[in-house]
Amino acid sequence: MNNATREVFGNIAPWMQWVFFIMIAASFGVLGWQLFAHLRSWRRGQGGGYERSPRVWIQRLTVYGLAQKRVHKKSLGALLHLLLFSGFLVLTIGTTLLGIAHDGPYNFHHGWYYLFYELTMDVFGVAFCIGCLMAMYRRAFRRKPSLGHNWSDWYLLGLLLALGVTGFVVEALRMQYTQVQPELAHWSVVGWLMDVTIFRGLNIGTARTFHLWSWWLHTILVALLFATLPVNRFLHIITGPLNIALRPERPMGALVPLSMETVEQTGLIGVSEINQFTQQQLLSLDACMECGRCEDACPATAAGKPLSPKAVVTDVRALMARGGGHLHGETIKAETLWSCTMCQACVQECPVLIGHVDLISDMRRHLVGEGQLSGPPARALQQIGNQSNPYGRPNSERLAWAEGLEVPTVETNPDFEYLFWVGCAASFDPRAQKVARATAQLLKEAGVNFAVLGKEETCSGDPARRIGDEFLFQERAQTNVETLSRRKVKKIVTPCPHCHNTLKNEYPQFGGEYEVQHHSTLLAELLGEGRLKDGTTGGEPITLHDPCYLARVNNEVEATRAVIGAPNNDNYREMPRHGKKTFCCGAGGGRMWFEEPPAQRVSNLRAEEAIATGAETLATGCPFCLNMMTDGMANTAGGEAVKVLDIAELLLSRQGQLVERSRETV
Repeated sequence: MNNATREVFGNIAPWMQWVFFIMIAASFGVLGWQLFAHLRSWRRGQGGGYERSPRVWIQRLTVYGLAQKRVHKKSLGALLHLLLFSGFLVLTIGTTLLGIAHDGPYNFHHGWYYLFYELTMDVFGVAFCIGCLMAMYRRAFRRKPSLGHNWSDWYLLGLLLALGVTGFVVEALRMQYTQVQPELAHWSVVGWLMDVTIFRGLNIGTARTFHLWSWWLHTILVALLFATLPVNRFLHIITGPLNIALRPERPMGALVPLSMETVEQTGLIGVSEINQFTQQQLLSLDACMECGRCEDACPATAAGKPLSPKAVVTDVRALMARGGGHLHGETIKAETLWSCTMCQACVQECPVLIGHVDLISDMRRHLVGEGQLSGPPARALQQIGNQSNPYGRPNSERLAWAEGLEVPTVETNPDFEYLFWVGCAASFDPRAQKVARATAQLLKEAGVNFAVLGKEETCSGDPARRIGDEFLFQERAQTNVETLSRRKVKKIVTPCPHCHNTLKNEYPQFGGEYEVQHHSTLLAELLGEGRLKDGTTGGEPITLHDPCYLARVNNEVEATRAVIGAPNNDNYREMPRHGKKTFCCGAGGGRMWFEEPPAQRVSNLRAEEAIATGAETLATGCPFCLNMMTDGMANTAGGEAVKVLDIAELLLSRQGQLVERSRETV
């Protein structure tokens, strides 16, 4: 056992070894030449845009590359990818170690290391072959519509399977002609089984001849794989890890700001041509393997809108491969860009961290800059500019929602701890105003030291930035940062996830650093401290709709459930898509101000999910979701019996119920 080993080039003449090295070098040369062509395409983009922290590179490559965090789930595609990935990775590492042992200063390929090496290579070789067969089966019989597919996929899978099979054939024939002793042969389990079954009875001379031909076939297939790698879907084994490492680190909910100086110098607003994307964005296009996960998660696609995140990436990639051309109109239509709710579901699902929303946002900015936006969304932007809110109401009416509540303002309570940022919806929309009233009453009941800005509060700018008017957003942001600084604000609580995201993740781009909480978080803390009472005792069935910009984008899932008493409620019903996997209501990305056909309303799909749970109450934590889901229930059979309430309204009603119960007890 201690002396167990084998020749690396057994049965291969010296001149054949030279031919082998020349062939492999040539295949790597072809690979390098084609990769250089891709590199030149990426370098046509704008400079910068890369993550430069080695710590981030290592962390991401470990989590999303090696651990395959976004691939692991219970599906055939996930299982076959795990088998293919692990098999290819181990076989590649094993082949590399073999080369090092053969050509390096010390040959460590012997003894127990060699035996465990042979066993490991066989086990993962089998996993690799099974993964290839499963992938073929899936594409032939179980292929979902969103999965990219063309003739080269069959070529690639056939090539990979042939590599795995010929590798085992070479191993079995080597064992046959070298007459390996049984106690050693058993460690090469697949080769040994093939040797004693398929090749049993071959004489040594015939086994040598078959081994030589099999070895050459295997070698040619290896060279062919490397030479053709950049022209098939397997390119993502290079570009995927590159994009995972190099995508700039920033909060999911933060878009990249436009520099006014750059706009003045170039005259460009947004992206109108392929070379106006950053180099990292162009790299990300080549990282896409068309798995379709983004499309499966997209609410716009599900509702029948003319948008597929995958198609946006692949269409722009095809334009890049052609060397350029018309980006807007011919490649990406305006209605495609306007269909996006910017819910970030596509970004959350992408295994290689492609920023679909960033691509769409950059192209939207160009459309807005060129004046190609009209109707209600254009009017909403105009009203944000003129009246500081998208509803077109005088800012002097900002406190109309608080009539009769004696809500403290920054003037009457200048030493406040929390600034209650109400938001435009809760300030002006009649339905959402009830959310503001409920939140204020709960804060007062809990003894929270808070105040509101009143008429000093203006739109956070979220609708403007998401629709594509970056200049209007920055104007609002700078104005609000000045106001918040003047009022010495340190802590902010808001019932609007969109304001929460903008204040928390985007205002730091303009010097605004605050501790920002969604009202669910603060209310959950107050419940935990006993400053508010949790009166959950069961009652009617209830479900929760997680707002995208709260759960997915800002990772707040537990607080909303704590506020409605879900952990202690046997009648709580969870929808299939919940938490960070939540499904959009359809209002994000400025879609709140777009008109759309009833058949394409995302809220109708979400309403169907909620109704299917059997819940009689649908809770949510966003004024936009509140309105959209109310409309969705009204337009869906069975929805008229379901109440749609904000979590603050539910909690406030429970406080009243507790008071009544205590009176009855007395």
